[in-house]
Amino acid sequence: PIRMHLRGLPLVRGGAAQVVMAHMFGMEAHTSFFVKSSLFLFVLMTFGEMSQRCYCWAATAMLVWLLLTSSWIGMSNDDSIAIIAGLLLVRGLPIIVMRLLTIAATYPLALSFKYVKWIIPKYSIDAATFFNCDGCSAEVAERRKRAIEQLSASWKKKYPKCQEFSTELKKMISDLRFTSARCFPAFNGVVQEYLDPSMALERTEGVDVVDLDGNKSMDISGSYGVNVCGYETYKEFIETGWSSAKKQGLFLGSLDKTVLDNIAMLREISGHPEVSFHMSGTEAVMCAVRVARFNTGRKFCITFGGAYHGWWDGMQPVAGNERIPDDVLCLKDMSPLALKVIEVRKGEIAAVLINPLQCFHLNQSPPSDPVLSTNNRQVGPTPGYKEWLHKLRQTCTACGIPLIFDEVYTGFRLHPRGAQGAYDVKADIVCYGKTLGGGLPIGVVCGPKHLMARGDARRAARINYVIGTFAGHPFVMATMNAFLKWLQKPETIKSYDAMAQNIEAFISKANAAFKEKHYPIKLTNWFSVWSILYTEPGRYHWMFQYYLKDAGVNLSWVGTGRLLFSLEWQKADYDRLLDRLLIACEAMKQGGWWEPPVANIKVKLMTEIGGALVKNIFGASA
Repeated sequence: PIRMHLRGLPLVRGGAAQVVMAHMFGMEAHTSFFVKSSLFLFVLMTFGEMSQRCYCWAATAMLVWLLLTSSWIGMSNDDSIAIIAGLLLVRGLPIIVMRLLTIAATYPLALSFKYVKWIIPKYSIDAATFFNCDGCSAEVAERRKRAIEQLSASWKKKYPKCQEFSTELKKMISDLRFTSARCFPAFNGVVQEYLDPSMALERTEGVDVVDLDGNKSMDISGSYGVNVCGYETYKEFIETGWSSAKKQGLFLGSLDKTVLDNIAMLREISGHPEVSFHMSGTEAVMCAVRVARFNTGRKFCITFGGAYHGWWDGMQPVAGNERIPDDVLCLKDMSPLALKVIEVRKGEIAAVLINPLQCFHLNQSPPSDPVLSTNNRQVGPTPGYKEWLHKLRQTCTACGIPLIFDEVYTGFRLHPRGAQGAYDVKADIVCYGKTLGGGLPIGVVCGPKHLMARGDARRAARINYVIGTFAGHPFVMATMNAFLKWLQKPETIKSYDAMAQNIEAFISKANAAFKEKHYPIKLTNWFSVWSILYTEPGRYHWMFQYYLKDAGVNLSWVGTGRLLFSLEWQKADYDRLLDRLLIACEAMKQGGWWEPPVANIKVKLMTEIGGALVKNIFGASA
């Protein structure tokens, strides 16, 4: 063979060269040290990043290998590794099947959002193409421009104090800057040059709100779900509460007879013996999930696609949360696969969390005008939802998993006992908020003793802190007391039925009027929650909210997506609202905003998004 020399070491081409290279550093005597050091460093580098289960499996595999290759058994390395691989396959197959089943049952956006959020570009449609981005004629584009200019000029005269107030507030409150963007994002830049929909409140009068400029508007925002009873009724609760609580002042940490009275009424409503007080609906959900995890000793919480459970980053698995939680499984609502996942993974699941409001927009985020790219809104009561809740209840019971109802929004809006009463389903833990405070901030959790426990009966160091400075505040407890006593009145119970009849008549009458006048909208409702659907394609449906404001109708920042009635509304109020809806419809039609699009909207959207994406990739300003 041909010999070569490197640093004085003889090298032979072929297999001999590999042997010599393997010993060129002369470290073969220290192999054991390097292997152990590498393993030690690997553990240090990944500790806390990887599951403890991974370390256990690695340690188990190492122990099995040592045992099989020991003098006791005497197997070769190759045979030992083959046996370990076989054992891993036997153990791994069920886990792989379980993971695949979970992926199949997972809400699609929950799988993709962590990647999609870095891809979808933010872009703006400029003034030059704002009015004709649907391919309309020059005449229609001019009508639209003239209409928005007239509306802008009218608002400057109609809302001068509100607009000045809003301008100053936006400099100091980021929330207001965020909620002022009320249309499809690409249009916000131009729209905000013309229109500012912010309202500065002076007072409420019945179903109306009065702004700083003295304009009255019928309120269908519902104060983010709080207004169930009617603004005048909340004023009474607050007056009654203050007359009771003012003698106590700000003394915190000690409960009184009012609290005991509230607990007695809440136990009857919820069907549970224990109650925990908090200061918001988000806090109530935090408490419920925390006590469920603590008292079951399990990690995962199940939620369902599109459901909102407060702004806490530990329970919001998609849009709106930068930190995607790894201990939440967001599954498809009303999916048989979801039930199967619950059954298969019951040993890992601490709780199943339901927001009954999802019946109105199943497997979708709450409807809003900022996501209204065309007539793509799909909302309305979902057939079979009651039966689904009963199946879910049965599955959770069979698997020993607590079922949590997030009734922060639906509690007392659907029924005097919330969704539990409306659907005849008893949850293991119930969260309340919003209206229960009688007009003041509140969060309440009701559940059984074994799930509400704050400490471990056998382990002194296991303590579950769920506390808050203002929990049980005397003023809040007093206004809650006024609300709960009002809720027990026979006339209050009857008012729910009267409201349902009025809403049904209003929806029917309004839809008939829209159809007769060929307006491309349709109303749909779920109890006192309702929305406006758009029956024809169009890029400017979000403009309707601005004409509603001009006609004297107040909406929240989600626009026409989610609207609310209260028990205070009477037939005359519904008739007055329909008149204003028709005025807004006619203004939309005359302004050219509902002219049929000439271009294909989906193609236009894809072109715009694609162009913005290319600009982002190459570092150009979109």
